Amino acid sequence: MLPRRVGLKLFSALGHFAFSAYRKERDRAVSNVSLAFPEIDPLIVRALARGSFKSLGRNALDAIRLAFISREEVLGLCTISGEDHLRQSYERGRGVIALTGHIGCWELLGARLSRKGYKVSVIARDLHDGRLNDILVRIRRRHGTVSIPRGASAVAGYKVLKKGEILGMLLDQDIDVDGVMVPFFGVPAHTARGAALFALRSGADIVPMAIHMRPDGSHGITVRPPLEIPPEDLGEEWRIDELTASCSKAIEELIRIYPQQWVWFHDRWKRHLEGRP
Repeated sequence: MLPRRVGLKLFSALGHFAFSAYRKERDRAVSNVSLAFPEIDPLIVRALARGSFKSLGRNALDAIRLAFISREEVLGLCTISGEDHLRQSYERGRGVIALTGHIGCWELLGARLSRKGYKVSVIARDLHDGRLNDILVRIRRRHGTVSIPRGASAVAGYKVLKKGEILGMLLDQDIDVDGVMVPFFGVPAHTARGAALFALRSGADIVPMAIHMRPDGSHGITVRPPLEIPPEDLGEEWRIDELTASCSKAIEELIRIYPQQWVWFHDRWKRHLEGRP
């Protein structure tokens, strides 16, 4: 019921409140920003961490609004830079792995691609609250995006790529899956190998992309060229790990476009800090 402009201010204020109220998440965000940007003044570090909570609030509003807004509104909210990279890979017919992270309004990114005419499926972890998860799945379906639960992702993901469609993957969190320690903002971080495995075994391109909310409230999607695939004569395990490192670097570069729009309170470097492999 709120005008979007009012909603953005309200949800930004909610994010500011969350930064003050949730001490554990606030302290982790400040610590992570310091780890990623050791050269930055502590006052700026804290401001960036606070800004990430406020940005998450604003982007959460647009994620919620996807339950109500039309195709035309979705298309009008976003512009895409570098779409030729995506289109060329898509037209190859080998499938595309759309590589992104929890940056900006990532739910809007999938909706925008679907409304643009691409066939899109996303691998997503089910929420703990089943009712909220059902709502989120319905919102994605409303805009043409298919949800693939993480536990069923392997077979379903290969089927998506075999049909020449887009498989969306978020690869910026430490989760309990097969992974490798690779640099992320110069610090080793446990990173899932799934995107690299899908690419090497299906022939699909990995195309990095992210969405950011601009100061005027519009959204911009940035699409980068496909990642270079390591040579075949170097062994599969080495190729997987090298490609995973390239994925991590690509996501880092996308975060650096607007650092406040990443989820800095996520415990991204926990294994490195705890000395675990």
